[in-house]
Formats: sequence, structure tokens, C-alpha cells
Amino acid sequence: MPTRNPTFVVMLKRQATKCRTLVAVIVFGAALFGCGSSDSPPIGPPTTTPPTSPTLPESSQGLPVPDNRTVNEFRVLLLGNSHVGFNNLGGLLKQMIQTGRPQASVQTETGGGAGYLDERLHDNVSVALVNQQHWSHVILQGQKYSTSGLYHYPINAALYWVALIKSRQGTPILFPEHATLGNPTEGARVYQLHQSIVEREAACLAPIPQAWESNIQQWPGIALHIDDGNHASLAGSVLTAMLFYQVITGNPADQLPYIASINLSATIQQRLAQQASASLQQYPACPF
Repeated sequence: MPTRNPTFVVMLKRQATKCRTLVAVIVFGAALFGCGSSDSPPIGPPTTTPPTSPTLPESSQGLPVPDNRTVNEFRVLLLGNSHVGFNNLGGLLKQMIQTGRPQASVQTETGGGAGYLDERLHDNVSVALVNQQHWSHVILQGQKYSTSGLYHYPINAALYWVALIKSRQGTPILFPEHATLGNPTEGARVYQLHQSIVEREAACLAPIPQAWESNIQQWPGIALHIDDGNHASLAGSVLTAMLFYQVITGNPADQLPYIASINLSATIQQRLAQQASASLQQYPACPF
């Protein structure tokens, strides 16, 4: 049996040790990366100073909410992240306003990108979009919040958007997101967070989490979420749009006729419309 060279054996042991150390570092690093979450505070000091919200003149703060329910030209802007773009929410809302107020001119536009409200202050597009056109209503979605409820995010950006829109005679409407599937307490927390915004700067606040949760309890066969448990199905988007329709026009959603271009049965559309009106009766959206 051949005899091993002692020097060769030592080299093999050193190489094995290096390999085990490298594997351990990779595994540990992967574990840290995998545990990261947008719901968690950053580890260590920030590498850059986060941008601050612009400051509006005091004369533009604390203004009453303009009541634009009876205008002859509805110009509605939706600002937010993926929730405002899903299922063409703006298009659904336009169909409803055109159906309920056929004598009015209707335009809806969804702001480009998919940023949070604080990010949109500095994207070089969104502020200009609000300032360069006259919008009768602006729907604001994308206030950051903690899905676990453990952390708190500033509301300064939302306060700025609300004040800016009112200063331009638009009606600001806050869009608190529906809860993720199976987590009803999340919706209540999101709604309360948006309540803290309107307590400081008056705006309309759509009771979307409450309407969704009530509809799930009453009509469990109508799936409001898609498979990811986060974004809206067509039925979910229709319910949300019906809430905005009633807030924007003042017309009861449950008096909307069947809209054949929306790919839901007349029965489902009517149930969603009834839910929207019932929720707004229990949770009035606007201070006027």
C-alpha cells in the first residue's frame, strides 16, 4: 500500500478547511439576505439621507376639501403603486361615471410608474403632473405602512399631496389598501393610519378595507383577491371603483345599472354596488 506524502496531506486539510469556511460564509450571507423584508427597519446606518418632503406655504395648508361632486367635467388622476394600475382601475371608474353621469365629460388618468407617495415627490414627474393640469379629483394610494404593525412610517408626503391638491381646487381622496387575504386586522390598521392623515389635513377617505372585509364575510363566493392574496381580482377592482364612483359623483353606487362591458354578471355587480353604498353609509368618506 503506497505511503501518503505528509506535505500533501497537510495541503488537503488546509484546502478542506478553506472550503468549509467559504460554504459557511455563503450560507450565512444567504440567510441574512433571505430574512430581509420591506417591513423591517434597515440594518446599520443609512448610506444616504432620505429626501424630505417639500414645504408648502402656510396659506396652502389646512384648507377645506373642495366639493367637486357636481362638476360637468370630471378629471380624475390616480397616483400610487401597482394597486391603482391593476385591472385598469381608472378605466373601470371612467365607465361607471359615464354610466351614472352621462351628461358629464369624463377623463381618468393613472400616473406613470408604481411608486409610493414619498417616492413620487421626487420622481420629477408626479408633482408636475398635478401642477400642470386641473384635476377635479386625485386618488392617492401608496402610503407606506408596516404589514406586521411593528413599525411606523412618516406621513409627511401624504400630507403634502393632500394640501397641494386642495390648493389647486381638487378633491383629494385617500386610498387605503384592502387587507391581504386572510389578514383582516391589516385592513383596520391601514385605515387607521389614513385616518391620522385626514385628522391633520382634511381629505376624503374611502373605506376600502371595510368594504372588502364585509363583502368577504357576506359573499365569500365572490373572490376579491387573485392567487397572490394581495392584488385585486376583477371583482375586487370593481368594488373599489364603485366606492370611488360614489365618493366622486355623490351618486349612490347601488343605483348604477348593469354595465355589460364589465365582465361580471349582473348579480355580482349589484352585490358589489350594494356593498359599496352600505360601507359609505357606515363610513362617510368626505367631510362635506
